[in-house]
Amino acid sequence: MALSVVLAAVAVATPRAALLDATAASFARTPAASFARTPGSSTAPLARCRAAAAAPPRAAARMSGEPPAVERVFATLPYVLPFLDGFQYGLYVFNNVPGGVSFAEAVLPLVVAFNSLPFSGIIFFIGLSFFTRPDSGLSRFVRFNIQQALVLDILLIIPSLFSGAAGMVPSSVAILGSNFVFYTMALVVTYALYSNARGELPDQVPVISEAAGLQIGPF
Repeated sequence: MALSVVLAAVAVATPRAALLDATAASFARTPAASFARTPGSSTAPLARCRAAAAAPPRAAARMSGEPPAVERVFATLPYVLPFLDGFQYGLYVFNNVPGGVSFAEAVLPLVVAFNSLPFSGIIFFIGLSFFTRPDSGLSRFVRFNIQQALVLDILLIIPSLFSGAAGMVPSSVAILGSNFVFYTMALVVTYALYSNARGELPDQVPVISEAAGLQIGPF
């Protein structure tokens, strides 16, 4: 009671500016330990907000939810095109890898049927290109995979332009180059299929993923 009377008297007798100065001075004299975090408090929500803001886009995409199974299937199908176009470069691999001949014989009818259609590669390429536009109604996950498959297919066409010069180089060099192209195609397709099955965006392929991302944009 006595303390309340004293405070009331001070408030009446002291001008407003002086009272503010006194209050500021009292805070200045307060030890820093008085403002320390109490044992019962927690900074976990603030830490989680900071972690979410600093999270890379890849992690943020995972946090927003994985794509449904239907989108994963549609995102995987476009890689059939570069696989069929790159099948020809695996001739030496199939003949030297155990089980390679059996695998080639199983896939060969599909490759022959695909190549027997006039302009099949161009038709599929142009058709898939329409689905990479933002107004296609497809998610970025599907559109990115389509664009990456198209970029890979373009890169597989480049070696075929120099097929006429294969006879001008030693056979060992030609075999090495053919194997390199096939292994590159197989690794990219396998990585994309594995990532899509896990619901992750396969955007870690050097050059190819960057080109695909630039083509479709951030949305």
